[in-house]
Amino acid sequence: MDKNITGRFIAELRKQKGFTQKELAEKLMVTDKAISRWETGKGLPDTSLLKPLGDVLGVSITELLSGKRIEEVDMKEQADNIILESLNYSKRMLASVISVIIFIIGIAFIISPLFLVSQSYIWTLGLIIVAIAILYIYTRKKRDSMKATNRAYHLSALALQGIALILEILPIGAVMVFATSPTTQTIEVYSYFSLLPVGYANFTPLLTGILTILIILLGAIALFKFDNAASLRKAMFVCSVISLLLSIVPLFLFGTVGMTAASYAVSCAILLSICLQAVANRKE
Repeated sequence: MDKNITGRFIAELRKQKGFTQKELAEKLMVTDKAISRWETGKGLPDTSLLKPLGDVLGVSITELLSGKRIEEVDMKEQADNIILESLNYSKRMLASVISVIIFIIGIAFIISPLFLVSQSYIWTLGLIIVAIAILYIYTRKKRDSMKATNRAYHLSALALQGIALILEILPIGAVMVFATSPTTQTIEVYSYFSLLPVGYANFTPLLTGILTILIILLGAIALFKFDNAASLRKAMFVCSVISLLLSIVPLFLFGTVGMTAASYAVSCAILLSICLQAVANRKE
């Protein structure tokens, strides 16, 4: 059961019957956009519409899902194959839902320190969960359409950069350590886009934020012309690596006191985005 083959078959039968997409849609009481989605392979008809659609086009449900006319002697074998494929498709859909839920849970753990009273390191558990989810998605979908899968990974990487940007905008990420006396220090937190740390030569938070905006712009443009945007995707990847390095500079300058839960979460989001970009940019 292939969506593209079924879609082309529906378009061929519709034209043979002399129907426009709008006329066929009216007979099935759906929108012409739904017909267009079926015919372009972007979706399959709802199971409740298979019988009416087959009746209108003059084919059986088995033929409709097979994407071709079937001789009577081959009908049983084809029907059995479609049933097996439908069961496998349902399993894949269930696996997709489960993997997305696991991924969301992992992201929730990563940003959870922002909402906890203590500076918890529970985000590390989230990092492990998200890494497992990504690995599972990759191995499961390796046999699927490479192009569509790569686009999905790119979109996920872009979403993680969006999460990083939100955290950078909040006034809880950039840290400044002021020595109020030889023995005491005062720690203040700011937005990555605050100019105050820049005044004290702490440029890395602002540079990280600017790069995140640039990465999102590059990623959004590349998403709309994915197949012909290899150079844009490569530029996005390079900027992401630089952004990751800048995001952890405070850790080396000030130690753990130079990082907050938000800044750790930003670094994790960027790191995961880089991993997804690496997968999305693999050779097709």
